[in-house]
Amino acid sequence: MVEVEDDELEEMMMAAPSAREIKKKDHEMLNKAASHPLRRKLVKSIGVFGKTKEDIQNDVDIDDASFKYQTEFLMSGNFLKIEDNQYRLTDKGLDMLANIN
Repeated sequence: MVEVEDDELEEMMMAAPSAREIKKKDHEMLNKAASHPLRRKLVKSIGVFGKTKEDIQNDVDIDDASFKYQTEFLMSGNFLKIEDNQYRLTDKGLDMLANIN
């Protein structure tokens, strides 16, 4: 009987997150991204059409280390991507941009 309970526990631990858990995690990540003033500035600067790193840094006045940290955070949350040497917002990033005041 103990083996069955252990197997069920292991199955539960290995199961993929539920849709509700995924939605909650996405909401938490959006809140973290949108609540940080520097991240909001970066998203506004990149805008709908995207920009190069240099253009964004000049626009936002941010050093390399902060730029790297903040853009990696935005990329890990699927708000930002790099295409053709330009930083571009994903659909999720564009949604965030639309909701920034």
